[in-house]
Amino acid sequence: PTRKRPRGGVSFSETVAVLPIPHSCTLSALQRQRMYATSVEVHQNKTKSKKEYRYDGYDWRNATEEWEMGVDMATGELVHPVHQQSF
Repeated sequence: PTRKRPRGGVSFSETVAVLPIPHSCTLSALQRQRMYATSVEVHQNKTKSKKEYRYDGYDWRNATEEWEMGVDMATGELVHPVHQQSF
């Protein structure tokens, strides 16, 4: 049954599919590489996030919205303004 979504609210489907998640040891090296970050990547992402949070005044309410971000012309990815300053 289709329900009318309340305006400004969140709704969830009553019908869901439950799928098993394979243990990481059953994945190939390539699958693990694509699914999990290395400790170096985690550190880089943490550093990047801290820089963005500082730019946004250490307040999640002031977080930069997608429409306020630039676009990397090579990848099409959104770029936070704090990183655009270095270009």
